[in-house]
Amino acid sequence: MERTTYSRTISLLSLTHIGRHANDRLLFGRPVNTAKQSSKSTFHSFEHTQMFGFVRWRGDEYGTQTWRVIVAQSGCPGELLTRIPGIQPGAHLLLHAFGKARAKRALRVIDHLSEAHVLHEIAPAYWRHVHLRISRNLVPEPYDPDAFAALARAKAVT
Repeated sequence: MERTTYSRTISLLSLTHIGRHANDRLLFGRPVNTAKQSSKSTFHSFEHTQMFGFVRWRGDEYGTQTWRVIVAQSGCPGELLTRIPGIQPGAHLLLHAFGKARAKRALRVIDHLSEAHVLHEIAPAYWRHVHLRISRNLVPEPYDPDAFAALARAKAVT
């Protein structure tokens, strides 16, 4: 995925639902605005630094063709952003689970985290950790908000 600098402060997420051919859904996040374009597509707007997660599923008469779970963070003006399909102009990619097995594992982690935490408040570094662990077929470490807050403070000092 390509990285590009943008000056806009809003990330616009486009989700599609076309019966058995496309089924996208927002997993978590607090959009500042939601607009229904048609019966098949919805747009969610996120202000800078907001985190959100979504599922993008595509299929045909034979079943699932692509399935991905994405957690992203909307960028600030002037930052380099990753161009992600369905997000304009782009966002910081924190977790990308592609394929049936990895998508299911990512959804299980998200379900488990949602029991004890507010998902859009989890540290971006933890989502990157989950991405790396899932991509290597390993179990992610449990989320400790205090440890990731300390990590953020340490990065701010240096």
